[in-house]
Amino acid sequence: MKYPTSRRPNTVSSSSPPRDETDRAWDEFVDRLKTRGERVTRSRERVFRSVMNRHDHFRADELAQELARGPGRRVSRGTVYRTLALMVETGFVRAVRDGGAHYHYEHTYGHSRHEHMICEACGSFIEFDALELARAIDKRCRERRFRERTHRISVFGICETCAERSPGAE
Repeated sequence: MKYPTSRRPNTVSSSSPPRDETDRAWDEFVDRLKTRGERVTRSRERVFRSVMNRHDHFRADELAQELARGPGRRVSRGTVYRTLALMVETGFVRAVRDGGAHYHYEHTYGHSRHEHMICEACGSFIEFDALELARAIDKRCRERRFRERTHRISVFGICETCAERSPGAE
């Protein structure tokens, strides 16, 4: 799966995208919304920009709470969920399921492809590059003339911090 246009090779930014990059991302998202016949609203823009300014793995309900109570125009829970779904469908956001029933989201615009290790004790997400795995998947898809839309690799286990706290947890 290729992420939207402004992908930088092998980097995962730890700061907010520069304003002009966020604006470019918004412009691309608007184009995709219009192509799909979806409405472009201030509330959707607020959700989009809030997501782009986050650099964590967040749940939709967390974002909905922030946007319902935060400064400025309030955004409904439904708008948050629908906008996140559109952002996933258009490739601006990736949904990663934890060990339970929850999805966590992260924006992908301007980020290289990466996978996740998820601690079953504390719930932390640890990102890692998996270029060899991605190449192997691409190769197998080409061999079988399979058109990949996306793939997700999540490794579940116990992080170093939790393992040190509870040595028998490994």
